[in-house]
Amino acid sequence: MTLWDRRFGLILGLAFFTFACEDPGEIGLELNPENGDFVARYEEISIQTSIIEHEDILSDNSTRIDEFTQRPTGSGRLLAGNYITQDFGKIQSKGFTSLYLSKSGFNPGESFIFDSLVLSIRVDYLYGQNFTGNKKIYIHELAEEINLDSIYLTKNSTPYLNDPVGEFNLDISIYDTVRVDTVYSARLADELGMRFMEKARTDTLTYSNNVEFRKFFNGFAIVPEQSNEVIVGIHAESQSTFARLYIHDAVDTTFFDFILQGLDTAGFNVTKYYNNITLDKSGTPIEGIPGYNTDFETNNGLTYAQAATGIFTKLNIGSYLNFLDTIDHLVINRAELVIPVENYADFLTPPGSLDLYITGEDNNFVEVYDSLTMGITFATTGRLTFAKDPSENKGQYIGNVTNYIQNLTSGATTDTLLLIGQINLWKSILSVDQFVSPKDQIKLNVYYSALQQ
Repeated sequence: MTLWDRRFGLILGLAFFTFACEDPGEIGLELNPENGDFVARYEEISIQTSIIEHEDILSDNSTRIDEFTQRPTGSGRLLAGNYITQDFGKIQSKGFTSLYLSKSGFNPGESFIFDSLVLSIRVDYLYGQNFTGNKKIYIHELAEEINLDSIYLTKNSTPYLNDPVGEFNLDISIYDTVRVDTVYSARLADELGMRFMEKARTDTLTYSNNVEFRKFFNGFAIVPEQSNEVIVGIHAESQSTFARLYIHDAVDTTFFDFILQGLDTAGFNVTKYYNNITLDKSGTPIEGIPGYNTDFETNNGLTYAQAATGIFTKLNIGSYLNFLDTIDHLVINRAELVIPVENYADFLTPPGSLDLYITGEDNNFVEVYDSLTMGITFATTGRLTFAKDPSENKGQYIGNVTNYIQNLTSGATTDTLLLIGQINLWKSILSVDQFVSPKDQIKLNVYYSALQQ
């Protein structure tokens, strides 16, 4: 009898039955008095894991397309900050953004006088270790242009001038555990504001469109103070995030806005902003990772994941195929993947959801063509949801992977290597959420029906 016969000899004949059983036990369906009963069973399968570090993590906003509307998502984020943990090491992020005209045409005339240039930001994300006191973030002028035609990764950066043109002192102690959005403003250097105004007076072409304006001004770098111990997320495309030039004459006060996103005539983004994210693993359990895309196993019984820094936990589902070899005939009722999460600090909450990305033997993401977006995405097999323990800072990820396991069972797929990462990773809306898991407790739970001999 072939392997296919052993696994699937009865499946086609039983395709009209649907089973959904939580616990092992006899279903009570008589298939054939001579062959015995069809019974529900349960198997808990241990999953082999390793850690992979990826170098090429998408970081800019250019691929962010909503899967339903097929338009830009409008929810991009700049990250600025740093913190240190004993598990991952020192994580740091700097944000880089172009600046765009809110509208074309700005000519203040000789009668107007410069007042101030103010940058406002909406903070919608905080992650780190120290949520007390003020956190300082510096604004620098970019020394080079961000190229609209390039794809930026977390390893990329753009040179900026040494002296900041402004700074934020963010009082994050006003945040509660749900991290309510807050808007902050900072006055930028008068020299920069007067340069913006003088250019408008003397060269109307510069303010005629964004192509010309980018020739004049490259944009901003958002750089954290080294002692921050928290990473701040700025909603780049919020209506509350913009730079405003205030001017007045003898009878009127007015302003002109510069924004962090730009739209073409069809309403699509022509903006470019991204994050440079670095990780110093020195002195941590993962400092021994030998190189990019190379499997590594810790000796402390733990596994780690944080997509923005390129650290992924890799799952090898090959043990399920070994289990199949022990069963003559079966029908999959349900399969779920369970990943426990170790105790974490109050402000280092794990991601609410994770995607399971298919990877090959080379540990690269398997890419597929998405006909809806007409672009390349990463192949996934399912999604995990975090369930927090109500009494302490730990919990587990649980994900329904029934379709994936059914495809493995039928031979429709042979992909048994998966990477755990941030959801919609290819859309480049990054966070620095992380988690740690005891690797010997990661399980695949399979509920199935088999013929009782």
